[in-house]
Amino acid sequence: MIWKRWLTAVLGVPALLILCWLGPKVFALTITLVAVVGLGELLAAYRKAGFGPSVLVAVSGLLGPMLPLLFPHGVRASAISLSGLASVALALFLSGLIHEVTVAHRDQKVTTGANVGLGMLCGGYIALFGGISMLRVPRNLDAVLPVANADAGFFLVLLVLCCVWATDTAAYYVGNSVGSVKLAPALSPHKTVEGAVGGFAAAVILGAILGHLLLGRALLGWGIGAAAGIAGQLGDLFESALKRELGIKDFGSIVPGHGGILDRFDSLLFTAPAVWILVLALG
Repeated sequence: MIWKRWLTAVLGVPALLILCWLGPKVFALTITLVAVVGLGELLAAYRKAGFGPSVLVAVSGLLGPMLPLLFPHGVRASAISLSGLASVALALFLSGLIHEVTVAHRDQKVTTGANVGLGMLCGGYIALFGGISMLRVPRNLDAVLPVANADAGFFLVLLVLCCVWATDTAAYYVGNSVGSVKLAPALSPHKTVEGAVGGFAAAVILGAILGHLLLGRALLGWGIGAAAGIAGQLGDLFESALKRELGIKDFGSIVPGHGGILDRFDSLLFTAPAVWILVLALG
């Protein structure tokens, strides 16, 4: 199993970085397609468990990863406004409500609130992919790049991916080597406090080093590493909680050694929005 995880990383990460290098639009389109697969996994898991999330409500979450496509030159220079985007999301939500009421009337089975609520959960979770897309367009990032005339967004994505990878890898090996105190046994019985601390430390150290080398911002790199070490592990635990609730091991099998798209991106889904907010705050 471990060799499959390493093979996926060796092949998948460079492919993602190549698409990232090709520009914000290509990267955002890639992340949107990945999010579509992730949404399909999430809806299928809930349906298999006997629930019926509103698809129309959940689909609104795909607007998140599409943001760089909808606003390639900023909100003011775009043909669509934020109010227009909100109108689309509201239209999907209201359509979902109408559909659920209609189905409840037809089938005489009233689960309208549960279906809409789960649709909002699915949509909100998938909207987090937007944090990944937005990392590629950090408009106010003050950076000293290692390549002349390069795009800061590419190196920011690279830095975040490395910090997330360092967190996951260190947490796994430290936990297996010296871990004894369970972190959250009800959610993930194999995770340990020692592993969590090791993952956090590895992310902070690597973040500071790569922050200096890639962005000329060691302190910002430290903050990004801390975000990955905390938010990334929270994302992992949150997904573990969802899977425990649904009684499944993985959300899919599309990624060898990891399971599904959501199983592979769980840490990054929480880390990317946190880093995006951090960059907005620190510039």
